[in-house]
Amino acid sequence: MKYPSTPYWPWSPTIGRGDDIHANPARFVGEHVVVTEKLDGGNTLLHAGKVYSRSVSAPSEAKWMAMVKKHHAWKVTAPDVWLYGEDIYGVHSIEYAPVLEQATFHAFALRDGEGAFAPFSEVERFAKQRDIPIVPVLFRGRFESVPDVRRFIAQAHDEPSALGGEREGVVMRLARGFGAAEFQDSVCKSVRQGHVQTDEHWTRKWKPCRIVGRAA
Repeated sequence: MKYPSTPYWPWSPTIGRGDDIHANPARFVGEHVVVTEKLDGGNTLLHAGKVYSRSVSAPSEAKWMAMVKKHHAWKVTAPDVWLYGEDIYGVHSIEYAPVLEQATFHAFALRDGEGAFAPFSEVERFAKQRDIPIVPVLFRGRFESVPDVRRFIAQAHDEPSALGGEREGVVMRLARGFGAAEFQDSVCKSVRQGHVQTDEHWTRKWKPCRIVGRAA
């Protein structure tokens, strides 16, 4: 199952041309939400022991998937489980601080055989049991108003990445689980001013991120 395109928070510093904007920002007010850091990497799926890129037509054999394949793909084997994450082994527009080999992939979503998205607490439980990193969590709780959300997101943009370097943005989602049909109303993203999308030449010019130490 391909991960859906995430709509933008209406006041995101950058909004991609032709991309969806969240129609109801008040949706996140009064609800238990989780805000995580949006990492600048490749959207990656682990399913049935294999690694898939944004295109899920076939398992990926790309060299920039080497670390997630080596350390984590084999941990997700159930046929009715889809684990999504951001993989930073291939540097995109932000180069983070050096990481361990097993810390290039960071999980952010989990789906079942019906396509439903699990509560974020279940994503964390599943990943922790398998020693898979999670995207940095910046906030858990409830916002009282849309201005409160706007202030928090603006402040989050001014802070550095939890991985070192610049922060690409944030993702806000309902903490509870939700069906695939609810995705567009349950998740949104905000990205930094001047964010550069990866172009078609990236695959020919990519370089690996900086690795520190050795895997255990």
